[in-house]
Amino acid sequence: MNLFKQEDTIVALATPKGKSALAIIRISGKDTFQTVSSVFFDKKNNQIQIKNRTVHHGYISDGKKQLDEVVLTYMQAPNSVTGEDVIEITTHGNHIIIQSIIKLLLSKGFRTADKGEFTYRAFINGKMDLTEAEAVNALIESKTQKSVEMSLNSLKGSLSNKIKEIKDELINLFAYLEVSLDYPHEDIDFLSRKEKEENLRKIISLSEKTIKSYASAQALIEGIKIAIIGKPNAGKSSILNSILGYNRAIVTDIAGTTTDTIEETIDYKGIPFTIIDTAGIRHHSSDMIEKLGQERSKSSIENADIILWIIDANSDFDDNDKTILELASSKLDKTVVVLNKSDLENKISENTVKSFCSPKEIITYSCITDKNIDKILEPVYSACGIENLESASTILLNTRQYDLMLRFKETLEKTLALVMQADSDELVAFETKNSLEILNEILGIDATDDILSTIFSKFCIGK
Repeated sequence: MNLFKQEDTIVALATPKGKSALAIIRISGKDTFQTVSSVFFDKKNNQIQIKNRTVHHGYISDGKKQLDEVVLTYMQAPNSVTGEDVIEITTHGNHIIIQSIIKLLLSKGFRTADKGEFTYRAFINGKMDLTEAEAVNALIESKTQKSVEMSLNSLKGSLSNKIKEIKDELINLFAYLEVSLDYPHEDIDFLSRKEKEENLRKIISLSEKTIKSYASAQALIEGIKIAIIGKPNAGKSSILNSILGYNRAIVTDIAGTTTDTIEETIDYKGIPFTIIDTAGIRHHSSDMIEKLGQERSKSSIENADIILWIIDANSDFDDNDKTILELASSKLDKTVVVLNKSDLENKISENTVKSFCSPKEIITYSCITDKNIDKILEPVYSACGIENLESASTILLNTRQYDLMLRFKETLEKTLALVMQADSDELVAFETKNSLEILNEILGIDATDDILSTIFSKFCIGK
């Protein structure tokens, strides 16, 4: 993104590419009104007078022919989404029409918007801070209703307001410290060491609550990868089909039917669950295709957030199960064991499993008799360690925000340690100022061009 050419007027398609009934072309910049007015006409080829905050019907013309019948909306600076003059042209969603209009506007001196440039201009012009700008991208990428609500909440300023609340507490402390340093002999009520300690502990507590929201946010945004593992013919594919509610995987009595991984995503309680059905794992295999499938199974175990280990309760615990135990040993705290085929005579019980490992949870299940798939999914959901999403009003959306909040908390803890020492106000004030600068970085105050370019380059064009 060229951060230094804000005098340009930019244009881009704001809706997804592809055939559709309608499409929106967005324009922002100082030449928006004058240039678009020169190509906007009524049916009789008379130029239409565009008025602020009104919707107009007309035709875009290149001077020789009409390119399309459109609806045009004009928002005058500074009262627009970007803080600049903005026009949105609603045209028919045909690629040829869209490109002809954009090509016409480019010939008039506009340039194609870079990724995220409309949102970037909104940020630069004070329409939103950096956390709200990042919420725009999170909203676009949301996969479930809950993630939409979470991102929209941040877009409305929930995280920004929490950061500002913490910042106000810190500024108040900093002000007392500065006064005590500048006017040590004045008759002023300075904060006692205990009061400084209490203020810092309060701010640390606020920051900890915000930091804890990150795991929930990542679960909502990125989703949870769940690898279904087990030996051949344990019932992995049957479990997958039960979860999905339809026959996605082929199920037969022949061991080793699944030779590759199968991935499907579902929405469970607002969390995108990516379910990965893996090839059955044997202790030894001479078949090349089966070996390749098992290698992918091992990779799925390594990359999964949760392991769903399907054990055939109707067969003995054998070398194949021991091999799986070895592969999953480092993730037993994130493993839910399913004793499958519980409708048959069981040779493996919960106590049997507990005698050789300690998974997160053990459940019994039968694809024949158990129709409520929540019996499996609820323990998986619990194993994710996700906080109550209903009560999470403030969410850290990305790694940048999370890393900065961790730095902020560490700086505060260092400051708290200094408060416990005698004659440390000068150092305490210095560390407090550093903490304030970290909060400013989260909000995007005095952010460098490199940081902004990295953030907004992750957006799609048209946003």
